[in-house]
Amino acid sequence: CIFSHTETLVTVQKLDKNMSNLQTWLSCIEAELAKPVVYKDCHSEEIHRKLAEQQVGKGFR
Repeated sequence: CIFSHTETLVTVQKLDKNMSNLQTWLSCIEAELAKPVVYKDCHSEEIHRKLAEQQVGKGFR
């Protein structure tokens, strides 16, 4: 399969944008992971609530 120079350039530009988006996303995830988890109360309900927040907020977008 042979691609034209224009098709190759467009593909590389898309790849560059996707990599930039991934880098931004990863930086945000790293910043969130660096934050300590703070509990108001050390009860099972509070722990489950924090776990649910983490699972909802940390997915791929």
